[in-house]
Amino acid sequence: MISAYQSIKPSLLMAGLISAATLLSACQTSPFTKDPVPEPRYIPSIVLGEAQTLTVMPNRVACASELPMQCLLAKSKDGSVFQIPYDWIDDFKPTLGTEYIISARPQIDEGQQSATGHWTLQNILSQRMVSMPQ
Repeated sequence: MISAYQSIKPSLLMAGLISAATLLSACQTSPFTKDPVPEPRYIPSIVLGEAQTLTVMPNRVACASELPMQCLLAKSKDGSVFQIPYDWIDDFKPTLGTEYIISARPQIDEGQQSATGHWTLQNILSQRMVSMPQ
C-alpha cells in the first residue's frame, strides 16, 4: 500500500503545482488587454431661446418632483400652466402674494437640443399685489 502511495505522490504533487499556477495566473491581467477608458464628461453648451412672456402666479406650490421643493406656477401666452422650481429663473426674486408678468428666455442645451428647465429673466413687464386666500 505504501509503495502505491509512493508512486502516486510525485504525480499528485505535480498536479497540485499545475493547479495552483493555473489559479494564480487566472487572477493576473493580460498584457494584451487595454485599460478601460471612461466616456468623456458631457459639458452642456447653454444658449438662450426666444424670449417668452410669462405670468408668474402669486403663490408657490409643492413641486411635482422627487425632491421636496417649492415651485412657481407660470402661465404662458397660450394659456398653459406649468411649474418652474423656485430659483430656476436667473435674476428673479419673486415676492409671495405678488403676480408678475415677465419676459424670460429659456436656457437650451445646444448639444441635446432640449430645454434645461432654467430661465433667464429679460425684464419685469408688470407686477401687482394679489390678496391671498386664507
